[in-house]
Amino acid sequence: MERGADLSEQDQPTVAALRGRILLHTRTLKAAALADRTSDGTILCGAGALSEVKDALRYLGTLPVLADPAHYEENFAGVAASFYVKPRSDTGRLLPLPPDMDRPGQDQLAAGTTAVLTPTCYFAAGDDVAVSAATRRMQQFDASQVIFTVPLAAEWLQSDRDVRFLIGALNKVPHLKALVFGSAGDPLPDRGAAWRLRSMIDNINDAALIRTGLAGLDAYARGAAFVSIGMQKSCRAFRPPDAVGQPDANRSGRPKSYVLHPDLMQYFRTDALAHLYGFTTPPPCDCTVCDGQSLTRFSDDPDDVREAEQHNLATWLPWAEELQEASPDDRRYLWRDRCYEAIEAHEHASLQWRSRRDPGPPASLSLWATQED
Repeated sequence: MERGADLSEQDQPTVAALRGRILLHTRTLKAAALADRTSDGTILCGAGALSEVKDALRYLGTLPVLADPAHYEENFAGVAASFYVKPRSDTGRLLPLPPDMDRPGQDQLAAGTTAVLTPTCYFAAGDDVAVSAATRRMQQFDASQVIFTVPLAAEWLQSDRDVRFLIGALNKVPHLKALVFGSAGDPLPDRGAAWRLRSMIDNINDAALIRTGLAGLDAYARGAAFVSIGMQKSCRAFRPPDAVGQPDANRSGRPKSYVLHPDLMQYFRTDALAHLYGFTTPPPCDCTVCDGQSLTRFSDDPDDVREAEQHNLATWLPWAEELQEASPDDRRYLWRDRCYEAIEAHEHASLQWRSRRDPGPPASLSLWATQED
């Protein structure tokens, strides 16, 4: 497959600051609480991200801090416009704005972020023309400061042809490329999608994967420049602007509680997990947050939702550290073995549940556990 210029031999400042890191992607920052748990840095997400950068820098010190304004949640990319630019009124202005103020993402650097994540708009499935237009516009930006955010519909991962196009187009851009996938459901609903995502990580130079779940660790094990894993469910994939149906929330409109099962390597709605265990005893969790308590104790109360998020972070963070401590050659085998253990744990759990509603392991986990390349 087509490959572009490789920057790994001559890291530029942005590349050097982020390469090899596993960041936390979060909508709300409790910087003081996260400082002890965030060893690699943070990506702040949403409309209020820039306002929280200073607080993050104060608590996280020299760790990377990025801002993802997530304009792709509401805006489509096209031939005429690839990046969101905040509307402004120039009525009565006598002098032109400085040239830098017209460059997307300059407000991020002004706020103190480590680098710019371009405010790219959403690439609908198969929209080759919009992607090509954005790659041309990227040529004008400084690759030492700017990361090309690539917000894609998850449906791109359903087509070999589309993935080949993306690999060729993105390898023409000499910047880091931060892939982020949008879907109203699971962005990796089948083995084919998980395999095609691996193909993109393997064949796009300086590819990163952000705002994702455990797919971030799979990408990291395969050599992604950096990854970010979502604290909240909404930060493990984004909801596209053309999504149908209602967002995942309880009747009050507040977020639901999701818990990462440490043995099964799968996120569950806590009420669904409790239903699966039924009258049997759910296993205790030994993470630093749970300290032996039950995985099914969380409700949709806001305090429980936040504690479940802390449990999730405390669960996957040791897996991330294990991969970071291993050599690049050993990472994919460590990750494969861990995923295989989770598949075996699923088999044991299904016997305990004795339920026709056993969802089985996610298709992506099955691929990670059995296929190396």
